[in-house]
Amino acid sequence: MIQRDVLQKKFKVFIALSAFILFLEVAGGIFTNSLALLSDAGHVLVDLSAFMLAYYAIRLSMKEPTKKFTFGYYRAEILSAAVNGLILVFVTLYIFYEAYRRFFSPLQIKGPEMLAISVIGLIANLYVVIKMHSHEKENLNIRAAYLHALTDTLSSAGVVIAGVLIIFTGNPVFDSITSAIIGLLILIGSLRLLAESAHVLMEAAPKNINLEHVMADIQKMDGVRGVHDLHIWCITSDVYALSSHILIDAKNAKAMNKIISGINKMLKSKYNITHTTIQSECQCCADGKNKHSH
Repeated sequence: MIQRDVLQKKFKVFIALSAFILFLEVAGGIFTNSLALLSDAGHVLVDLSAFMLAYYAIRLSMKEPTKKFTFGYYRAEILSAAVNGLILVFVTLYIFYEAYRRFFSPLQIKGPEMLAISVIGLIANLYVVIKMHSHEKENLNIRAAYLHALTDTLSSAGVVIAGVLIIFTGNPVFDSITSAIIGLLILIGSLRLLAESAHVLMEAAPKNINLEHVMADIQKMDGVRGVHDLHIWCITSDVYALSSHILIDAKNAKAMNKIISGINKMLKSKYNITHTTIQSECQCCADGKNKHSH
């Protein structure tokens, strides 16, 4: 599991950098008449909200479980990721609209100023992406924020290229073309993010865990005679839960507890499954006789 307290500190830096880039690109976009810069600024605005959502979702997820929220507040991270993905879709649609409009009615672009501002934005975005890269695979909420930063870095690189082309050709159409490409990149990433969020909210099995492999590993444990009604789902993208009925060959409660403890240790070490509910059944339960649980 990720160290959420460490991530909190990093996100404070990401939020401050995003605010700086936003101010720079809005002012620069207005000054240079660059839609690409303003599109990137719109994306940065979403990045800023994404980082703030991710930051507060991390804080919320660190709260202790309550009588009402018995698993804690981990799902706040998934809701944050889903909201970010949805916002990005609407931002993309607006970018497409503006790119289409300006393609047929281009404005004169101040290429050198646009290039200078986009280079500063690119450097700042690269810093955020590099710092977030080591965490992005561990948590869907962090991956959502990382996706924002990565697409913004790509769009900043696109704006840099557009600036160079405008300077050398004098043709402002590259500004609209770059904006459309930026929008397409954002749309692909946001749809993928929404799909992953839905995967967790629908309580599907984690993509990196094979249900049949888990069942086979449990059946290999000493004293286990059968496994059925096995369910695995995500509480959040890096916290997994499991419930199952397991047929156990044990003479007494002490032996049964030892077998279940061994199963839990295996699930935690091999699959990072930390929340388990195991319904144990004696050998005679297979024939529908004396059933008991522990």
